[in-house]
Amino acid sequence: MTIAPVDMFRRANAALLRPAVALVPLAFVVVLLAIALVTGRGPIPTASGASTVEVTGSVAADVSIDTAACLAPSVAIGELVPGSDPWKTAQDNGGGVCSIAFGTTNVSSGVNLTVLEDPAAPASPADAMKCVAASCTGSALDDFSAGGEPAPGTSAFGAQLLASGGGASGVWPAAPAVNAVPDVGATACQTSATGTGTCDFTFGATASTGDGTGAYQAQVRYVVLAR
Repeated sequence: MTIAPVDMFRRANAALLRPAVALVPLAFVVVLLAIALVTGRGPIPTASGASTVEVTGSVAADVSIDTAACLAPSVAIGELVPGSDPWKTAQDNGGGVCSIAFGTTNVSSGVNLTVLEDPAAPASPADAMKCVAASCTGSALDDFSAGGEPAPGTSAFGAQLLASGGGASGVWPAAPAVNAVPDVGATACQTSATGTGTCDFTFGATASTGDGTGAYQAQVRYVVLAR
């Protein structure tokens, strides 16, 4: 049984939602994973707009997010063999990193970059990386969060903070720590003044022999909030 490559597409829609202090732009990330029965690359599920990235900018005077540097290869994890392969990320697979730029021009205390499972995702199973195929209905890779990467053969999915730059600093512990994609927004990075910064992420997975074969999908939402 083989886990075929993770192919990620982003559907980034900046939403102009008015919180107490500033507009809130949102970015949507959809991570796709196929678990195949035989070794080798299996078919990758697709969706409308899978090869496109659409980001509408928020008002410059408020808060902003930009996913232009988070390209599809930066989230292609590659093939995994359940039960034996170690934790593997898109960075391991030569895909680079998913870099998110965010900031503000007028909120003096800065902004938070928060991460959560998209509330539009199915509520069950509760874990973020869910089966979306008939062959594995009801299955999911376990949400994983720890100070180090999971052991080979663990059912696990999570995100890693690789670096921060510009005016941004990390709040999540950096790799090799792994952070689960939570149901409620968790602050991964932040700025502490006006200006912009970047945080680099990767997504990773391992699979157990008990994980069902088929297509899996995790829907991740990034939200920038004024502090």
